[in-house]
Amino acid sequence: MKRVIILGIFIVLGMAAAVRADADRYSPIPGVANRGNTATQESERVSFTTADGVVIVGTLYRAEGTKNPAIVCLHQWRSDRSSYDDVAESLRREGFTVLAIDQRGYGESIQTADGQPVRPDRRIQEDVRAAVGFVRAQKGVMKNNIGLLGASYGASNAIIYAADHPEIRAVVLLSPGLNYFNILPTLDAVRKYGKRPLLAVASSEDVRSVEAVREYAKVKTENYESKIYENAGHGTSMFASARDLLPRLVGFFKQNLK
Repeated sequence: MKRVIILGIFIVLGMAAAVRADADRYSPIPGVANRGNTATQESERVSFTTADGVVIVGTLYRAEGTKNPAIVCLHQWRSDRSSYDDVAESLRREGFTVLAIDQRGYGESIQTADGQPVRPDRRIQEDVRAAVGFVRAQKGVMKNNIGLLGASYGASNAIIYAADHPEIRAVVLLSPGLNYFNILPTLDAVRKYGKRPLLAVASSEDVRSVEAVREYAKVKTENYESKIYENAGHGTSMFASARDLLPRLVGFFKQNLK
């Protein structure tokens, strides 16, 4: 009798472990990139080629309707487009068409059109240019009502690109830097960006990003918002710690692109 009871206990425990394993398999884990194709029923995997021949892979989240602003998402160093999965879906539900890309050398953007390997590059202006052109060409997108969302070096490349392109109407910078890698200066870009809306966000322990956020305020006196969170991490990792960051970001884009 005891053997039967013990056997039954092991069976129940085994079933519970299997259920937990399935739950872990299908539940998103905050802060962990889900490598590869992240397309869902509301999104699709897309690809396009930059002017210098790099094949960029992304996920396109299409909003319903015929006149929608669009947002291009640029990830941080050593990351990929999946870091924006939840953010992009939240924006899509609010009526934005969103394109999150793997920048060159990351995720699936690892080769040229003729099959040559591609390494990560800190300057990704051609990637941004191609991504903006691709999303502007999508049906239902308002071509001159585009936003950029960038994290870390992606933030630097976002504001540098936006400074020279008036179709970029609003920009959000997560953990920006004044001059990442000593080749991505942003202060002049913020100045040149002019009166268009800008939101810059950093975490208190990320001292270089905090410095950047504060320096931007000295050269941009109109339509500038900033937020310093306490011990929230770097780049897209702040979404897990700063619970109001996502609604703040969505609200900013709704106010300035809708």
